[in-house]
Amino acid sequence: ELRKAADLWKARSTLSESGKMGGRASFLRYAKGWLRFHGKFIEPDKWNTPRDRRVELYKRYIESELGFAYRTVENRVWSLNRFLAWLSESGFELRTISVKHVEKYLDHCSAIGWSSVTVSASAQGLKVFFRFAEKRRWCRKGVSVGIFGPRIEKGPPRRKGPQWADVCRVAETAKTTNANECRAKAIWLLLSSFGLRSSEVTNLRLTDVDFKHSVITIRRSKNDLTQRLPLTGEVRAALRHFVMKVRPASKFPHVFLTLRRPHQPIFQASVYNVTRNHMNRLNIVSESRGPHSIRHACAGHLLEIGTSVPKVASLLGHASSRYVGAYLQHSIEQLRTVVDFELDLL
Repeated sequence: ELRKAADLWKARSTLSESGKMGGRASFLRYAKGWLRFHGKFIEPDKWNTPRDRRVELYKRYIESELGFAYRTVENRVWSLNRFLAWLSESGFELRTISVKHVEKYLDHCSAIGWSSVTVSASAQGLKVFFRFAEKRRWCRKGVSVGIFGPRIEKGPPRRKGPQWADVCRVAETAKTTNANECRAKAIWLLLSSFGLRSSEVTNLRLTDVDFKHSVITIRRSKNDLTQRLPLTGEVRAALRHFVMKVRPASKFPHVFLTLRRPHQPIFQASVYNVTRNHMNRLNIVSESRGPHSIRHACAGHLLEIGTSVPKVASLLGHASSRYVGAYLQHSIEQLRTVVDFELDLL
């Protein structure tokens, strides 16, 4: 009904300055927000919401026993819902299927355009699910051990984030002429200074920032680690300006809120938009343009200037130093200094 109304609205609206028919997307956004506010909008179940009891129990298992992060749990539930829906459409039952059925599903995923990386990740998720299902006797034993995704051919290591000079260039040129830009600058400085994940930015509370003692409390999303880190002058100034003068008043305790009413905590997609827009504006070259690329750039810079691996691991919130190696991608120039020696010196 809303789509039909939006089409009618679009048909009666005039051409915008860019020459495109406008109004439909805005109509849908405002109409859905208005109906949600009154509790009158019925939305279809999303794929990352458990659709039956088995998925609900599996979600609790990977949350409480395996300790998966919120985003990982959502991805695993999304993948499992898709798989169970395919089983139902194909006329198969979970208790009777074998490895060949799972392989048939993975082939189906490849046929509809999924990349090999996505198919491989889906296979790994199904492997964990079938281990859980076998313990509960929902399926045959031994299915989990036979599930393998496509082999991912790995090329030479590549830098996943931008150059550190480009990260600094964004921080130096970031504007603060309006509320949106003030919020974006504060987010960018937090990402580049502490290597935060997007979930750690969106979950930051007002009580986590102590301007008096220049300390910030970070609650790491993957391992429930809580850290107290010193606020540098530039980060402190940007955060203080945003909180004191720009941030809208709200019942929510989060630092970063939407700037349009009704004010509520921002989503992780908003953090991605901040990093992508800044990189696009300055034509920065980077394999990835999300907040995790800034985390890679931060870690790589610290390792390149000689910071010890345990210290980098601690800053990034890793419980072990063995995970830090993924953030350092060697360049040809760095490797040349390693091999530039004379054999007679050995």
